[in-house]
Amino acid sequence: MSPRLRRLLPWLALLVIWVVWGSTYLAIRIAVREVPPFGAAGIVMALIALVTDRKHGRPSLRQLADYALIGVLLLAFGNAMVMWAEQRITSGTTALIVATVPSWLTFFDGLRPRGQPWTLRVWLGVLLGMAGVALVARPGGGIEPGHWTAVGGLLLASIAWSIGSLYSQSVPRRLPLFSAAAVEMIAGAVVLLGESLVVKEDWGRFASASPQAWLAMAYLFVFGSLVGFTAFAFCLNELPASTVGTYAYVNPVVAVLLGSLFLGEPVSAGLVVGAVLILGAVLLTTAKRRAPKPPREASSPVRSEATTS
Repeated sequence: MSPRLRRLLPWLALLVIWVVWGSTYLAIRIAVREVPPFGAAGIVMALIALVTDRKHGRPSLRQLADYALIGVLLLAFGNAMVMWAEQRITSGTTALIVATVPSWLTFFDGLRPRGQPWTLRVWLGVLLGMAGVALVARPGGGIEPGHWTAVGGLLLASIAWSIGSLYSQSVPRRLPLFSAAAVEMIAGAVVLLGESLVVKEDWGRFASASPQAWLAMAYLFVFGSLVGFTAFAFCLNELPASTVGTYAYVNPVVAVLLGSLFLGEPVSAGLVVGAVLILGAVLLTTAKRRAPKPPREASSPVRSEATTS
């Protein structure tokens, strides 16, 4: 591989994350028009778990419990509520409400003993994000049945995803990446299928679903999960985390554009203003402050093990 191509690959992978993860909202919207959302999410998660790498030995019971809880929070509440809500809300609106996750992450991180302390900037960001959600969630025309319930479900999904993400950082004994993903997805799939039974979803809809709906589910499995996750892991190893994190700003824009282009979803002035407020809130709450310079006497060419590990 030429050095030029080697330097270009991480940026191509980042482009994949921008476009592919942004397009998953369109695929979800197409799929849940014809198939039950909890059942569809459970099937996709179970298929992913079957192909993940589980060659690193048997995890302990504590590891199983930790990563199962993470999987339930991220998948059975986070992803599943997104699929459920998109039965009633456009893909672009969904993506913009989910874009508040980085702000929620910063907010809930302040509850942890050594988390980022709450500052005026954090509070302003959260309030700005909520104002954006209010504008984005307000329907341009008539309100469909269950609209505000779906909005509440998306906020619940964003909070569950944030708590699950923070909890994953505090796991004392971590599993290898793909082993952890397998446990999370199996646990998420089991709970999702249970949710499907509780709400009495009609699984017969799978048999009558159109090829378009099946293609949307296949897209979520192959591109949204396998390709997107691989590109994300590669980018984290090759690019600064702040650069990779730009997907939080780009994905909603891609989702709104694709929803308008392929599904004719309206792009109102309120949606645009709300989008600006939400993305501004994410930028405000996640932007890192410049670290103060260390005292002169603390500067030393000798680096401790804590800084090299």
